[in-house]
Amino acid sequence: MTLVPALVLVWGWRRGFFRNLEDQSRVIFDERDWQLSRPWESDAERLDRALAHGTPLAPTLGEWGGAGADGAPR
Repeated sequence: MTLVPALVLVWGWRRGFFRNLEDQSRVIFDERDWQLSRPWESDAERLDRALAHGTPLAPTLGEWGGAGADGAPR
């Protein structure tokens, strides 16, 4: 049972599916996603992201937690 997943891992490694993992992890984000203000970030993390991606934007309703206008989860 563990031989098949190991063979798949080796096959993927040889095909190059694990190259540039940092770039692959960023593909799913739009540019606006990098600019959204995140309430859980520290000031230092927020400043680092602002320097890299521009001024943070306020999230719209439904982003980062999905709270509605009354603050209740949807």
